[in-house]
Amino acid sequence: DILYCLRALKEKRQRTVYRLTLVKQYNMSENGEDAEELRRYASLVKEGYPDLIEVKAVTFCGTSKGSDLTMKNVPWHEEVLNFCNSLVSIDADLQSEYEVACEHKHSCCVLIAKKTFKKEGQWHTWIDYDRFHSLVASGKPFSAEDYCAPTPSWAVIGSEERGFDPQDSRVYKNKAKQEKSRLLEATDLEEKLQIRK
Repeated sequence: DILYCLRALKEKRQRTVYRLTLVKQYNMSENGEDAEELRRYASLVKEGYPDLIEVKAVTFCGTSKGSDLTMKNVPWHEEVLNFCNSLVSIDADLQSEYEVACEHKHSCCVLIAKKTFKKEGQWHTWIDYDRFHSLVASGKPFSAEDYCAPTPSWAVIGSEERGFDPQDSRVYKNKAKQEKSRLLEATDLEEKLQIRK
């Protein structure tokens, strides 16, 4: 029974995650703000109260005989973000427990996290793997909060980078997209320079 599995997560002391892939017109209304739909998702979250909820737009892989999905079924990043904000705010219990913490616009992915992962105003949604392995080796009980690491500023919701690591280079296969991106970056730079004047 799936509800039994969700409830079992409450007892886990390790990091627990729900992953939700949004597909318009299947498991997400057209605008992602259907109150009844959001309440049903909220009730599932409350069955297990996971540490994190990763919400992602479906990736369209082309047409096939096995699926009738089209690009119309793929939510935009802003729609995924709106869905997450609406989900957290639809239920008082969720509002007290969770916040939208991180995003990766390029992947159409948003992370909702328990507020316990926000320490002194900074999110700690990443994993300190060295600490995790030493805790495992110790043989003593530990929890997810014992091995969390600070989230980089570029991954936090509302950052200018919107989840794109500034040390990475974005590669465009389409010359028109590459030129458009270059022009947008130049325009952004001009706007920033105007603001500083």
